[in-house]
Amino acid sequence: MPLCLRRWCLSCRATGRPGRALFAFVAFVLAACWLSASSLTLAQSGSAPASGWLGRQGDALVLVDTAGQQTLAQVQQRFAGGEATPARADRIMPSGGTAALWYQLALPAVSEPTPLVLALPHPGMNRVDLYRPAADGSWHALRSGDSIPVSQWPLPYLHPAFELVQQPGEARPSYLRVQHSHPISVRWTVWSARDFQASSKRWHFLLGAYAGLVALVLVICAVNAYFWRDSIHFYYAAYVAVIALGQLSLTGLAGEYFWPDNPWWNDVASNVLPVTGAALGHLFMRALVVGRGALWVTRLMLTMAGVGAMLALGFLFVGRNPFFAISGPYYLASFVIYLGVALWYAWRIPRVGLWVLAGVLAVLAGAVFPVLRNMQLVPVSFMTQYGAQLGVALEIPLLLIALYVRTRERRDNRARIGAMARIDPLTGAVNHRVMLERLHQLLVHQLREPASGAALRVRIGNLQAIRDEYGLQVAQMALVHAGACITQVAREGDTVARHRDGDFVLILKGRVTRDQISEMGQRLIARGLAPSERLPPGAVLQLKVAIAAAPFQAAGVALLLQALDAAVTEMAARPGKALRFVA
Repeated sequence: MPLCLRRWCLSCRATGRPGRALFAFVAFVLAACWLSASSLTLAQSGSAPASGWLGRQGDALVLVDTAGQQTLAQVQQRFAGGEATPARADRIMPSGGTAALWYQLALPAVSEPTPLVLALPHPGMNRVDLYRPAADGSWHALRSGDSIPVSQWPLPYLHPAFELVQQPGEARPSYLRVQHSHPISVRWTVWSARDFQASSKRWHFLLGAYAGLVALVLVICAVNAYFWRDSIHFYYAAYVAVIALGQLSLTGLAGEYFWPDNPWWNDVASNVLPVTGAALGHLFMRALVVGRGALWVTRLMLTMAGVGAMLALGFLFVGRNPFFAISGPYYLASFVIYLGVALWYAWRIPRVGLWVLAGVLAVLAGAVFPVLRNMQLVPVSFMTQYGAQLGVALEIPLLLIALYVRTRERRDNRARIGAMARIDPLTGAVNHRVMLERLHQLLVHQLREPASGAALRVRIGNLQAIRDEYGLQVAQMALVHAGACITQVAREGDTVARHRDGDFVLILKGRVTRDQISEMGQRLIARGLAPSERLPPGAVLQLKVAIAAAPFQAAGVALLLQALDAAVTEMAARPGKALRFVA
């Protein structure tokens, strides 16, 4: 374990308050990502060649074809007439419906034929057409976007991208036509072929690591659900699988690798999967708190899950336009419910709830950047494009830790409940039922080995006197102390039990001589007479020990216990006698 994590764990154990350190850790990770993204954006806004993660924004003029019917020749006339305006990456363009955006691109001048890549880093664009001047004076058209299969793109990639060769002295500009289902800020970047390949490797490595994390989480959830018999792990596995597929669809990796030949699903998956994931999130949160709070809360989450399912079906069978406006308020209401439930759960069960709250806050923190970008309050950056994905990537391990802590506590509680059926709650010795089972096993074993085993019955001879003088609480502590004394003299494998009438029974296994048993009984009596911090000054235990050594004369457990009871009863009536063997 790294030193920083080890120190954090130690601080949590010392303070008993892991929440503050946990929130600091999440805030640190998000701040580091934000700063790194800001540095990338600043580095790419200068005059350096295109490199890094997002590429370098190119210069262009833009105009809008509201009907989406104009040809390239008609658009060229409009550009020549001065109707275009300078394009800005932070400007929300009025796309949507039949409208088409036309860009007149100013590609960089070169001194020799240079391979370039023109990319639009926006997965999910409906249609992108690039018109490049050909040597014979005509135009060479390239098409990309969700309207055609990714496998048929000129350059199959996470988002629309085109390979081209920029010629020296190229006089005619290139034109870009963009159609999308809703208003969008179009950012197009120019890369050298080498830098684009380097960036592609980085992105695919990062997204592949994310997919590997998701696969590992799914395996862990399946194993936990099977071995711990807890269905909440199935809810979480379904939630993670759908959310991860939604994120991979939004980043374009799913379209490139999972369904490259299905343009219809590639287009609708970015809407269907996130809203389905939000619905499964309600089912998961409900499984966390069901039976712990008000009934209306669980019903509300079931209702929200049903609304999400209907939205997903609407996206599938009706289309995007009627339901996209509803999905925004649905996501907002879902986040409010997630946060409210997580806060309540953290207040009720901090050890688990704080991890859940941290996961919800991570998603909210990541989702803030795209929202601010849509409100045009911050420029385009790494976090505005991928903040939501980063938040989900942080949420997955945090919620997995929460489930682990929750399941461990449930397992420990079940173990304690199970132990209560076998253990005397006051002294920690096994109870009467288990004692009878162990004595029966000892008698059966003696049929094969007559010289093995012994049974000692121990009674506190002055227990009533202690109770009369010091009260019930001290009398109970005397029983606890007596159980501790017997446990200290018992060997490994021996059984310390408590009879239902209050006596203790020590069951010895294996071969043991009469002298060894006698010495053990004497040590037990001496421990009872020694002062103890559990008892008031001057109070000691007068233990009476009756011993049945092998081979037993009594035939049966009941007769053996009766013989031992008669012996300790007789010794309790005679103060001078403390140890006796029964025949």
